[in-house]
Amino acid sequence: MNADKPKKIGLIGYGMIGGAIAKAARDDGFAEVAFVHGLDQGEAAEALPEVPFLDELSAVAGQDVDLVVEAATADVVSAIALDVLKQRDMLTFTMTAFSNDDFREAVREQCRASNTRLYIPHGGILALDGINDGSTVIDEIKITTTKAPRNLGLEDLATEGVIYDGPTRAACDVFPRNVNVHACIALCGIGFDRTHSIIVADPETTKMAHVIEVKGDGLEWRIEIAATAGSGVTGVYTPVSGINTVKRIVSQDYDIVLA
Repeated sequence: MNADKPKKIGLIGYGMIGGAIAKAARDDGFAEVAFVHGLDQGEAAEALPEVPFLDELSAVAGQDVDLVVEAATADVVSAIALDVLKQRDMLTFTMTAFSNDDFREAVREQCRASNTRLYIPHGGILALDGINDGSTVIDEIKITTTKAPRNLGLEDLATEGVIYDGPTRAACDVFPRNVNVHACIALCGIGFDRTHSIIVADPETTKMAHVIEVKGDGLEWRIEIAATAGSGVTGVYTPVSGINTVKRIVSQDYDIVLA
C-alpha cells in the first residue's frame, strides 16, 4: 500500500461513536471510510453520501479494509467478529460480548490462526493500561457506575438507588448496552467473576460517573471519572477517545506515540 494513501476503515454502527469517527476521518484525513453498516441508513447517507451503506451484516467480513470499527451492540459483535478476524483487524467498543468465555476464547484462537488483532479501546476509562499491566498483582476491583435511568435503558425514569450489585459477568447479561466500562475492565483486569459491579440510578444526574477501586499487592487506587451524558448510553468523552484510538491504530507516521 502506498504509504501516503490513507488506510481504509469500515464502520459497524453509526451512532454517537461511529458518527464521530467517520466525521473526524473525513475532516482530518487520517483514514478513508470505505463502508458503513447500521440500523438506519438515513443519517449515514446524509453525512457520507459517497460511502457505500451495507444493508446486510454478513457482507461486512468480505470488505477490503484495513480495520473494521464496531460501535453497535453485543449481539453484533458475537455475530460478526470471528468472520472479520479471519481476514483483517477489528476494533470493538462493545465489551459485554466477551463475558461469554467460549466466545472470548474463540476470538483469541481466530486471531492467532489468522495473524489478526482485536483492538480494545480505553474509551472513557482512564488508567485502563495500569489495570491491564497490573492484573497479575491486583486482588480486587470494584466499579460503581451512576447514570440517569434513561441512560440505563430503564422504563421508569424515576428509578433511584442501587439497581445491581454483584459480579460483572451477570451485569453484562442484565445490562448488555450499559456496562461496557465494567466489561472492559474485567476483560483487561482480573476477569468477569472477580470484578464487582454496582449500578446506581440517579434521576437528577446529567453525567455518567464511574468510581473504580483497585486493591492489590502493594497498590491501592481510586479512580473517579465523569462525563456529560450523551443522548443514549455513551458519555461525551468516549467518541473523542475513540477517534484518537483509531488514529493511533491506522497511523503511518513515525513519531512519539502513546503505547
